[in-house]
Amino acid sequence: MPAPRPIRGDRPVRYLMSGLGLAALLIACDDAADGAAGDAGAPDVAVADAAVDAGPADAGWPDPTTVFPWVYSPDPDAPSYAFARWETEDWSLMDPTAGLYLQKVLRHYTTAPPEVVAHFEATRPALPPLGDGDEPVISFSGDVLWVGDNWADFGRAAGAATAADLRVANLETVVAVDEPVGKGGLPIRFNAPPEFLDGLPFDVLQLNNNHSLDMDDAGIVSTKTVAESKGYRTTGVDGHVTVDVKGRRVALLSYTWGLNRRDLTPMRELFVVPFGHLDAVPLDRVEADVAAARADGADHVVLLLHWGYEFEYWPDPHLMQLGRQLVTLGADVVVGTGPHVVQPAETCLVNHPEVVPGVGTCSVRTADGVPRTAAILYSLGNFSNDADDRVEVEAGMVAHVRLGDGGVLGMGWTPLIMRHGPPRIEPLARHLDDPEVAEEAARMDAHLGAAWRLPDPE
Repeated sequence: MPAPRPIRGDRPVRYLMSGLGLAALLIACDDAADGAAGDAGAPDVAVADAAVDAGPADAGWPDPTTVFPWVYSPDPDAPSYAFARWETEDWSLMDPTAGLYLQKVLRHYTTAPPEVVAHFEATRPALPPLGDGDEPVISFSGDVLWVGDNWADFGRAAGAATAADLRVANLETVVAVDEPVGKGGLPIRFNAPPEFLDGLPFDVLQLNNNHSLDMDDAGIVSTKTVAESKGYRTTGVDGHVTVDVKGRRVALLSYTWGLNRRDLTPMRELFVVPFGHLDAVPLDRVEADVAAARADGADHVVLLLHWGYEFEYWPDPHLMQLGRQLVTLGADVVVGTGPHVVQPAETCLVNHPEVVPGVGTCSVRTADGVPRTAAILYSLGNFSNDADDRVEVEAGMVAHVRLGDGGVLGMGWTPLIMRHGPPRIEPLARHLDDPEVAEEAARMDAHLGAAWRLPDPE
């Protein structure tokens, strides 16, 4: 299990995390954090958070809620701060839990329940490589966070890595033309200038995430207007988008776990689904949207989810349960952003009764009985950010997925890294002479799986 990498000692920690902002957390002292440890701990037992439609009854098919990921053991190595999660929305900036969260931002949560680790060790080698073919390939990039300079050009060098028939990313800053450019406030708020969008190597931008209301409702309206004026398709504000890709209609349905501006009631539809809540998560809206997309002629449904728990290297079983439920509802690809570090991916078999669910498999049944393969990309990490403190948040991946008859035909990933002076995103392979980057490259290969990694871009 990878140990936490120490914070670089030659410069201050500058990463202002998406959830809170480092300054906010400094209000909580260690004594208060220790006092909150019990409140922020993991539940004693794992329980199902929603029913799963297992499809037709089968004597050899277990109730999915009686096996992994619904049933698992606690992480014996979980640190006291592991379960301080902003996305649960059950604590505030003034809560002692903020002190635990500060520790998590600095140290990260690198371990997981043993069944989670064993599961990905078993599934990682079986991920189907991208391969060749005429079917459409879509690339997905992670969180496009605010950077402080080089706005028009910081993303251009990543163009070869994102190249695909359709290129998608999560824009995690607003572009409010009537507000000052910068970052600040509690929780941290971002506002980028219009030229921030000039050199991004994408076709579609997801706009709904926890930063959507950083500059109030007017800010997200401005962001949508500016993005579309520069030629991007957008999804997640007042509607989703369906795109024709090489003769196939691909619905891109986007949702966010919540909004940092808990003081505001949004005037725009931002498709909030509380994925981070540990009790039952209502998926009715997603189910209805998937059904509507299929009825409208979508050949494939991709769910763009701003979900997960920040600075955790493995998907929590809670999210793995939700992933299986979303595949059961009809998703072909589930694409996760939000944790700001990469997490493993998996494929999920639909209506393959010979493969039962449990550790080492993702297998679901649906009433229609039609076999297909889906993919769950739990977290792509960051595309860009203004971090200069931990290589794990400077590095991220671009995932490629080939879609065709039967769902997901192949997958691939490419590592990118944020460099500074000026800010820019480049292929990670260009910086392997840096020992820290080389160590992170080896960790990503082991964590994600080298078998489906794509050749490094020129």
